[in-house]
Amino acid sequence: MARTEAMKPAFPAFASNRLQLFMQFAAEWRIIRWLAPLVLLHSLIYVFLVPPWQHYDEPGHFLYAAYIVRGGISAPDNLAIAREVADSMYRHAFWPPGVLPDLLSPRPPGLPTDQRHHPPLYYIVMASVIGPLRYLPVETQLYAGRIVSALLMTLTVLAIWRTAQTIIPDEPQMALVLAAMAALIPAFVDLMSAFNSDVLMNFAAAAAFLGMAILLRDGWHPTGLALALLGATVAILTKRTALPIVAPLGLALLWVAYRRPIRWWVYALAASAGAGIVAVSSFTITAEGLQTRPWLAAIERDYLRIPLAPWLMSWNEWERAWPWYQRTLEVAHSHFWVRLAWGHIPVWPPVGDWLFAGLSLAAVIGLFRGTLTSFATLPLWQQRWLWLCLLAVVVAWFALFGRLHPLPPEGRPYIPRGRYLYWAMVPTIWLAALGWQHLWPEWWRPYTPYILLVLLAIFDVAALIALVSFYYFN
Repeated sequence: MARTEAMKPAFPAFASNRLQLFMQFAAEWRIIRWLAPLVLLHSLIYVFLVPPWQHYDEPGHFLYAAYIVRGGISAPDNLAIAREVADSMYRHAFWPPGVLPDLLSPRPPGLPTDQRHHPPLYYIVMASVIGPLRYLPVETQLYAGRIVSALLMTLTVLAIWRTAQTIIPDEPQMALVLAAMAALIPAFVDLMSAFNSDVLMNFAAAAAFLGMAILLRDGWHPTGLALALLGATVAILTKRTALPIVAPLGLALLWVAYRRPIRWWVYALAASAGAGIVAVSSFTITAEGLQTRPWLAAIERDYLRIPLAPWLMSWNEWERAWPWYQRTLEVAHSHFWVRLAWGHIPVWPPVGDWLFAGLSLAAVIGLFRGTLTSFATLPLWQQRWLWLCLLAVVVAWFALFGRLHPLPPEGRPYIPRGRYLYWAMVPTIWLAALGWQHLWPEWWRPYTPYILLVLLAIFDVAALIALVSFYYFN
């Protein structure tokens, strides 16, 4: 009897916790059941509006998966499917007038952007999608892959929404604003409706940031840890562009392990020690100069595809690189927001470029203002989320500029596009919205994110008009 009496208080508490969880799930499901269909429908408009092969590197991404279907990962070019794709590209006016693919040659027709240097994970997944459709027209197979991308886009937006719910649970409207912002960025939704490995990488990175948010809030939470580690791993195994996500992930794990404030000199000491360990274990100085050690040389050859020693030395050529940094900033920023297809369709030029440049500058000023005023009043874990976002954005841009190196001896380097920043979409839109808020007086701040949302909605409509005009009325 005494044991039963002792247990009595536990039963109501247990029942109350279960009731709270059920009510939370029911509230979230009410949002998901209308948010997910809307995002999916919006993405499907892009899927079917853009003609076949009219996205970044789409022919090469499709052929990689199609070759796997017909012979495995290491299969050579399949002449039949390459000819089908080339013929489809010609029928859908991919090339300028007068350019004809050679469909009679015993060699595969020359198609742009072979993607078989990328890790195979995404292409194995897509091969399982198009494999059952292999005897249908290649356009049908392509659209099937694009529909999978639209589904992943929907999951990406839901991950962003859930991340905001985790960090700012008392502002549910802001969670929807951030999710809608991601869903309405013209260049992002255009790419995320394509047959392209970036789609899986971006979804996995968004899931990883959701995991990091849960870890910062709750500590060693199994769901957060699984999302952070699995998401980052999938992103890195999908595309080397996601490798910089290791930086925010490592910092998040450090903060989870040590949940009290850390002095600045500890970070500086840890960063210096880490850099020293990496340098000693990765490089050696020989008579020929700086050389990578064998283990790193294998990664350099098979995954990174960058000669690391010349890459590091190239950063010293500041005077040569500076004009290209400026050009990269201009091009990448524009392509992040308002460039469609292969980057050749602008949205409302030049208004779009200048407007979003102004918004980005305003967000930077607002973030600086917020740092001086209200950010320090936040709980430690929320402050750390903001610093994590800032680190991710800085690392993403650093990696983008790094794609210029090693600089070619002569001529122009490849100018990277804004899509290489999309793995950091979650922290980017978070800081953009927050900085924009803090640019305004305090009594205006609850309403200012809706201004961003309206602007993005206008440009989303302008993007659809631009696609229709370019492809169907030119």
